[in-house]
Amino acid sequence: MVRIAGIQIEKDSKGRPAYARFNLKKHPEALELLHKVGAIDEDDFNKEFEEGWKNGYTPEEFRKKVHAVLKRKFDEKNNL
Repeated sequence: MVRIAGIQIEKDSKGRPAYARFNLKKHPEALELLHKVGAIDEDDFNKEFEEGWKNGYTPEEFRKKVHAVLKRKFDEKNNL
């Protein structure tokens, strides 16, 4: 069996695979599976955070918005 960093397979006394341990920092995709099977409940805060994250700006969008605000502020200051 291939070893994958962040995943440990534990065996029972007869040598059969019994448990799997996932490092969720290394494999966040496993968290989605746990939500689907109902092993982890998603609380309201987590839902709100995830929705906000999905609707957030990309670095390029953020850079453009900051530049636009700074340009507007600079132009206002120079027109006084």
